[in-house]
Amino acid sequence: MARELCPHCGFSIRTCLCDAINIINNKLKIIILRHPSEEKVTKNTARLLLLGLNNCEIIQGESENDFSILASLPKTTTAVLYPSDDSLKLDDSSQAMHDFKSSLTHLIVIDGTWKKAFKILKLTPTLETFKAVSFNRLPANKYTIRKAPRADSLSTLEAVAHSLALIENCDVSPLYQLLNTLLDKQTQHMPEHVKARYL
Repeated sequence: MARELCPHCGFSIRTCLCDAINIINNKLKIIILRHPSEEKVTKNTARLLLLGLNNCEIIQGESENDFSILASLPKTTTAVLYPSDDSLKLDDSSQAMHDFKSSLTHLIVIDGTWKKAFKILKLTPTLETFKAVSFNRLPANKYTIRKAPRADSLSTLEAVAHSLALIENCDVSPLYQLLNTLLDKQTQHMPEHVKARYL
């Protein structure tokens, strides 16, 4: 029997997040390239970004043919959030970085496991025509219910929230509130000994 879904937030009625939604009017366009395997993962946080950001789009696919939108994006004012060896650090306090962040109009984010994100990157050569950006220092991972294989892992929502805070200097607490509400609702029916693994 299929779960009944909230028609607005798209989550199950039991984990409806509507009361926690406060939309951020971000200027930077967030474009999320989501691997198809993430679409029905209940712990996936990209859906929260659609609910919490005014300027956000999710495109599903695995390779260049799926992401035709990339060809129309401005090369000099679009960046890809990915920790490559030559990525620019958004938390660099230099004047050059300040100027670069001020010029950005689009931020591309790859949504998937590390392995799948790397595969998308390699199968989508256009991504390599944009500057890669990442961080010198990561905030603590708040979404502990989804275990990550790497210590430098953040959920998609956390990575985007941290990026927006650094690029636009805006208050991203509404996004973290959405995440906290989801975490609370996902764990509320767990036995205490199971819940203790995540909190």
